[in-house]
Amino acid sequence: MKNRKTFILILLLSIATVAGAQIKIPETNVSFNFPSKGWKYLQTSKPSNNSVIYLYSYSGDYVIDSQGDTIIPFLRIYVRKNYDGTVYDLAYSRFMVQPFQSLDEKLHSNGILEYLGAYTNEDDGKDYEFKMAYVKDRNTMLEIRLECTVDNFDDFDKDFTDIINSIKIN
Repeated sequence: MKNRKTFILILLLSIATVAGAQIKIPETNVSFNFPSKGWKYLQTSKPSNNSVIYLYSYSGDYVIDSQGDTIIPFLRIYVRKNYDGTVYDLAYSRFMVQPFQSLDEKLHSNGILEYLGAYTNEDDGKDYEFKMAYVKDRNTMLEIRLECTVDNFDDFDKDFTDIINSIKIN
């Protein structure tokens, strides 16, 4: 009986600490953490030899927009290896692939370039808002993008900000 209680206590403590644990992005010196529970890893894709995409989604609660549709807020990490440009070069090249309206931009003291942006998805007609950070780690560049619909952005703004602020380059 005592072993079972100890096991349950250890299990609960380990689950509780997952939300605050630093997550290291593979093959980089960059890490971040999720400030709240509900985020889960979904998949990794490799579009080319020099790029990898890691995808996480929020699944803690149902997220419903003003039209009654279920929304899945997500975190997408685009890693580009062997990149010799600046954070601005990558931001521009990514903008050409996925255009958006820049609502705010700031450069952090550690060199991280952060955007607040929005766009309208032509497929579903919904407006989306996101926070995005560009990080340079030697010759590897990262785009870290947190996104959901405009309807739900205020609900996730703090989480998105906390995640961006937790980014560390070791």
